[in-house]
Amino acid sequence: MKIRTFRYMFKEGLINTYKNKLMSLASITAVIASLVIFGLFFLLLENIRYNANILNEQQEMKVFCDYELEEEKIKEIEKALKQIENIKDYRLITAREAFEEYKIELGENADILEGFDENTLLSASFIVTLNNPDLSRETEKQIMAIEGVRKVAYYQEVIDFISRLSKWINAVSWVLIFILLLISVFIISNTIRLTVFARRREISIMKYIGATDWFIRWPFIFEGVIIGLIGAIIAAVLTNYGYGIIETKFNTELFEVGSNYFSLVSKNDISLRLSLFYCLTGCTVGAVGSLISIRKYLSV
Repeated sequence: MKIRTFRYMFKEGLINTYKNKLMSLASITAVIASLVIFGLFFLLLENIRYNANILNEQQEMKVFCDYELEEEKIKEIEKALKQIENIKDYRLITAREAFEEYKIELGENADILEGFDENTLLSASFIVTLNNPDLSRETEKQIMAIEGVRKVAYYQEVIDFISRLSKWINAVSWVLIFILLLISVFIISNTIRLTVFARRREISIMKYIGATDWFIRWPFIFEGVIIGLIGAIIAAVLTNYGYGIIETKFNTELFEVGSNYFSLVSKNDISLRLSLFYCLTGCTVGAVGSLISIRKYLSV
């Protein structure tokens, strides 16, 4: 395609978009709504996967001993932990230390613990570091077999639940985006159909004097692509701006309370991918809507 021909077709697409302002606005709004809703599901899934990977990389278990165990019995548990090959290291937290940490966490409400001591509320525990987190289930069984161990806490159950949840969210989001994009294609095709209908005589004359179908199609395809691209750009700006505010505020508040177990994916790591997907989807939807709308008018 020559540059002059391309410029003519692109100009015609812009003119047609401007002439049908109300319908073009409706089409752009439909594209924005569809992509923003998809973006919300996409961001939700990305954050679920991100935090699931963080949990999966955690190589720690917490081993809780029975309440009111004597020091000698705790030492026996310690010796048994040393014998387990997958345990790289461990740290003992006495009931007293756990009680003091709990009081610090309660802060101003620590007075509710008056009258209690560490032996009535908490037990000694071990923070265990694993060599291989993939063997966590086998290691849990070995630890639970030690006399005096009450409970083992780690993240595998949470990871399994997150994995199942992400699959359902992924399925729902793709079904929803498919329905919304179909609606967008329908609205865009009707928008361009108005332009095609107004120029039906001109199209017939062009056909009779030998214009090819694709020469006639391209201005309308450009019109659809322009509508889809405008909607995609606006949707990308809205999504990235909104997510940037939420991500900064959320991660800042988590940092202030000292939580390292959950965080949101950085906007910089996700915005480019999301924006490119928006633009590609918007242009595709616009082009498909255009091709559908003009098809019957090319049969002369």
